[in-house]
Amino acid sequence: MKETIEQQIIEKPIQERLRQASHITVESALRNKVNLNIAWYDVHGEQQNQKFTISAGSVIEF
Repeated sequence: MKETIEQQIIEKPIQERLRQASHITVESALRNKVNLNIAWYDVHGEQQNQKFTISAGSVIEF
């Protein structure tokens, strides 16, 4: 069951994660790519996180 929940977490798009975010960390910005780590709290109060890579020219809204 836990594996299924973890898979569902990974499948969410970045825009949804940004709406849920408790904090966002820029892990690196190299070679036209930015690596973000987005953290949020789930319905059980446990902190979760997901990493995203954004390519140069991408637009995201906060």
